[in-house]
Amino acid sequence: MRSFIEAVRRKATVVYVGSVKEVQLLTRTKFDIKARAVVDVSAVVRSTGTNPREATLEYSSFDDKTPMLEGGPQYQLRRGVKVVVFANAFASTIPPGYLLQGSREELLRRVETLRDALSHMSSDQLKAHEINEEDRRIQLALYDKLCAYLRTSK
Repeated sequence: MRSFIEAVRRKATVVYVGSVKEVQLLTRTKFDIKARAVVDVSAVVRSTGTNPREATLEYSSFDDKTPMLEGGPQYQLRRGVKVVVFANAFASTIPPGYLLQGSREELLRRVETLRDALSHMSSDQLKAHEINEEDRRIQLALYDKLCAYLRTSK
């Protein structure tokens, strides 16, 4: 699944940490729930311009009436949950390229796992993840910044 390869996280224009402020249901079908989350941005790790205090992202979700789809990234975001978002913009109608959610400690563990896995990838694994040595260096620095922030935030 492409959303789990390193190239997706590497190509993200913006990477930020925040807390879900609000979740809105947009549409529901028997196959999918489209939702929008408003996120209070607490840290920006990668950006191309101004860094807003708030971000919005649309995503695919599921619940008891609408089961999880096979093969797609779907999330169940709730008010107050912390997130690390890899996306194209701070206000995006395109689903995030990659999203982590959980407590600060869970996010820290998951980012450390991503960093450690990337640091140990062979050249063949880098190719499979569609990145090169320069991309690895850039991503490791990004993961280090994320870890440092998550270690010191409350």
